[in-house]
Amino acid sequence: MKKFDPRTRIIIVFLISSAALMIRQLAPLLSLLLLTLILCKLFSIPLLGSIKKLKKLWYFFFVLALVQSIFTSGGETLVSIGSFRLLTTLGLQSGISIITRMSIIIYSALIIASAPPLEIVYGLIAMKLPYEIAFMVLLAMKFLPLIKEEFSDSIIAVQLAGADLDKIPMKRKLSLYTYILTPSVIKALHRARYISLSMECRGFRAYPSRTNYCKLKMKRADYMAMLATAVCLLIITV
Repeated sequence: MKKFDPRTRIIIVFLISSAALMIRQLAPLLSLLLLTLILCKLFSIPLLGSIKKLKKLWYFFFVLALVQSIFTSGGETLVSIGSFRLLTTLGLQSGISIITRMSIIIYSALIIASAPPLEIVYGLIAMKLPYEIAFMVLLAMKFLPLIKEEFSDSIIAVQLAGADLDKIPMKRKLSLYTYILTPSVIKALHRARYISLSMECRGFRAYPSRTNYCKLKMKRADYMAMLATAVCLLIITV
């Protein structure tokens, strides 16, 4: 795989996400999903592993699509209860469109998530974004996995203590999750405080601009990838 400039990833994801939000018809959305999957293969993203990691999100998307299809009227009736039309062709199309649009946004986000966070920061700074905001993005990309890991460790600790989360009533389970989440958030806040003190000691924001050891340079492959993506999006949307 060619090593693309991080700005190429950012621009491609911006184009795909914008197109996914603007396109309303199902057929162009499916074509855009196919283009997104091809780009994921181009950036060497393991699609099967990503599907397994996002398995819980697909349940939520399916429920969201089902609700959307039920409350969207129009078209021929597929399922009805008495005089109430439970599912119509237009509602089914609307539900499939939601799942497709969410899939496009998630898989396009993986193009950025698969890159090292520091490279994304360099790309944002090279695109004239204030370096303070770029470092906020870096901290967010580093903090979210840490919070998830601490929350998972707390869940495992509760299970090792003998609590069976599958048999606990929903009300008690929500209360238990609240007690677990609170120390995880407090630890994250303490860690953020230490990081802010460290950045201040290193002179962060002492000058209006910062120099970087890494110097980015767009190559021919980057321009070709962005141009091919833009042309494909133009063909899909027209």
